[in-house]
Amino acid sequence: MSKSEATDLQSNLADVRFCAFALSDCLVHVPPQSAKFLRAVHRTALELAVPNLFGLEIGGYWLTPEQIHQLQKLPECYPANEVDLVEDAIEAFLLAQTEALLLPGVFYHSETSPAQNPSLSNDLKATIDL
Repeated sequence: MSKSEATDLQSNLADVRFCAFALSDCLVHVPPQSAKFLRAVHRTALELAVPNLFGLEIGGYWLTPEQIHQLQKLPECYPANEVDLVEDAIEAFLLAQTEALLLPGVFYHSETSPAQNPSLSNDLKATIDL
């Protein structure tokens, strides 16, 4: 990519709008105490996802901002002492699912992958197969 193309991408960054992402196999880096909630997070994400949102040719199960918002309400179904753990599992799941979408040089609210936070390297790593 030439320098002028990179500049054009940066100037057009404000015009980019997130519409959805497809659920896929991923490696989720999550603290050990939150790992037990990944199955519920994954199952809920699949139930909320829209199948074939962009047609059969593309396929997949897609999460839109509305479904992400619904997924983030999942902790309300848990006792108060587990809410933070479920929130951590959801955040780790969404980060793992969207890691390929992250653009270098752009600040994201939560950057908790091991590459961005070396302290997570000793935490439990769980694989979710979709």
